[in-house]
Amino acid sequence: MPPRPAASRGSSPLLVPILFHLHQPVGNFPGTFEYAYRRSYSPLVEALSSSGLKFNLHISGALLDWLLVNRRPFIELLRSLVIVGRLEILGGGYYEPILPMIPAGDRHRQLTRLFCRVEELFGRRPWGAWLAERVWEPELAADLARAGYRYTLLDHRHFLDLGWRPVQMHSIFSTEHDGEVLAVFPIDEPIRYLIPWEEPERTVEYLAGCRPIAPAGRAVVVVMSDAETMGLWPARRGTTYDLCYRDGWMARFLSGLSDPPWIETVLLSEALEQEPPRRLVYLPTASYDRMGVWALPTEARSRLESLPGRLEKAGLAPELRLEVKRFARGTHWRNFLVKYPAAGRLHLAYLHTRDRLAGAEDALEPAEADRLLDLLDAAAVNDGYWHGLFGGVYYHFLRHHCYRCLAEVLARLDRGSRRRVVECDYERLGRPGVVVSDPEQTLVLDHGGAVLDWLSKAPPAGLAGGFTRIPEPYHRGNERGFTVDRARRGFCRLVVMPGNAAKERLLAGTGVALFPELTGPVVRGSRVGYTGSVSPGGGKVGVELAYSPVRGGWGCTVTLVNTGSKAVAMTLALDSSPSPPSGPRDLELTFHSTGSSGPVPQKITGRHGRGSVASWSLADRRAGLVVTSEAEPAASLWSSPVITVEGTEAGIKRSWQGLQLVWAWSLSLAPGEERRMEARFTLSTGGAP
Repeated sequence: MPPRPAASRGSSPLLVPILFHLHQPVGNFPGTFEYAYRRSYSPLVEALSSSGLKFNLHISGALLDWLLVNRRPFIELLRSLVIVGRLEILGGGYYEPILPMIPAGDRHRQLTRLFCRVEELFGRRPWGAWLAERVWEPELAADLARAGYRYTLLDHRHFLDLGWRPVQMHSIFSTEHDGEVLAVFPIDEPIRYLIPWEEPERTVEYLAGCRPIAPAGRAVVVVMSDAETMGLWPARRGTTYDLCYRDGWMARFLSGLSDPPWIETVLLSEALEQEPPRRLVYLPTASYDRMGVWALPTEARSRLESLPGRLEKAGLAPELRLEVKRFARGTHWRNFLVKYPAAGRLHLAYLHTRDRLAGAEDALEPAEADRLLDLLDAAAVNDGYWHGLFGGVYYHFLRHHCYRCLAEVLARLDRGSRRRVVECDYERLGRPGVVVSDPEQTLVLDHGGAVLDWLSKAPPAGLAGGFTRIPEPYHRGNERGFTVDRARRGFCRLVVMPGNAAKERLLAGTGVALFPELTGPVVRGSRVGYTGSVSPGGGKVGVELAYSPVRGGWGCTVTLVNTGSKAVAMTLALDSSPSPPSGPRDLELTFHSTGSSGPVPQKITGRHGRGSVASWSLADRRAGLVVTSEAEPAASLWSSPVITVEGTEAGIKRSWQGLQLVWAWSLSLAPGEERRMEARFTLSTGGAP
């Protein structure tokens, strides 16, 4: 429950810009767009337009595109409200990226594209820019101003980090960077937690306490919410659609803002003209309050979230607990790219594709360059890169839509080209990795010799997007069946286990597993090599790992040499996590055993192990894509689904993220003995193996 400000009785009107943010990520299901329109956007705008109040909207580019095709009268209604001065439409990044995550040139393109689209559709230039998740870094002031914007909106958290008190935030401020000036509206945080959860009278009472005592100036209080909160969220009975529209909460709320003569609802640009900034501020890197907490590593997040309770238990006075809460903060948004390896890997794929496109843009026809830049921008949509209470990076389909966009760009850039093997600092670690590209595929090898990413270009898809599972605070009490991964998922992760290891140890993430430290790469033509050593059971074994092209894909050869003085018993495993675009209902896994006459179906659910397997095939019937792997000599095949346990709007659920398929060879090496194992991975098109 947010605190109530002390009531004051100023005579000046209170300027109240009402703002709703409407967003659906590009790549979301068409039915989700339609459901959100019917249950949230349409009834919300109908209520606002009927109220007579002025209001402001931000609509992300992908949702605008959908509305133009599927609900054109809705766009016309908004345009008519803009023309008569009842509505202001904001701009921002077209596909709702986290702007600091992408390079400056990409930020400018996304900002100007939505700026122009809003002007084209609604007949007015947007003064304001919406920031996705209100993620702010100081250089954005210059980016937004140079794209034509005059103001943005940020949360109370940004101002609390300056040491301010909430009462100081009921105004408009100015900031600057690199010679450019931008106005900043604080978004009132307590109101965000009032609507629509408390009776509308509570909001009016709160606003009464925000009125300035001195008549010389007028306070500005931004009432802001996500539009989806007004229709799609769970409520005490049903959803917020029932609460807001069937039970009449929205009508009472808007009436409550209409009645008091001291409340003046305004467009944000009107507020800026009537009460221009009177103070220059330099805001720190921040987002809204909970986002910084969610971005922390799980252990640190749990400690910070439990801090108020621990302080109360320790007997700290309430006013001191409030002071601690004011100054305790999480980390910045970019840490999500480290916390969730799946998000970090996708971001690296974005940066690599962006660099490739920048180097080829001048050679492309303008229309083709625009198409590829649109695909690149779509891959930066923020929803698949982070996680708070539900969804986000855990949504398999959102990550794969981003990969599909990037693969389409790379497919065009590599059309008709020869195979390229390029050493580069792909991981941004100052250490070399390798990118192998041809017209059909792109393979990325990390600095330690594992396959970091694998993209198909026909059809366009990401294949190595396996999800590295980490603990979440809400897993407490839901640990059953949950696995924490000890190493980053990808393809061809080399694992050595002492003795004749059981599949359960590796698949369940238990037991002793050694990950050889390899040095490299050494590139000779199309061959990429790494060398290192490992010590299973006290022995000494030299390791050589080599990648080379094969028809339709690539091969991975592992050579082991016992360099010690005693025999070594060990299990060598090549651990791969294919993550095709489709879900398990559209996948079919088969294998061939040595001497078998045909493919044998293998269940995708559950953990399984079979010996003397020569090959496996994983077919994605919907995507028309088949991944096949062959082992020489034949090996044991261990398989398990990669299941995550994550929070959703409806509670804790289990989600399919891909498969874990492991080639395993049980070996006994005498001193000086050498053994060689090979696995080949190929792509083909079709709906069945």
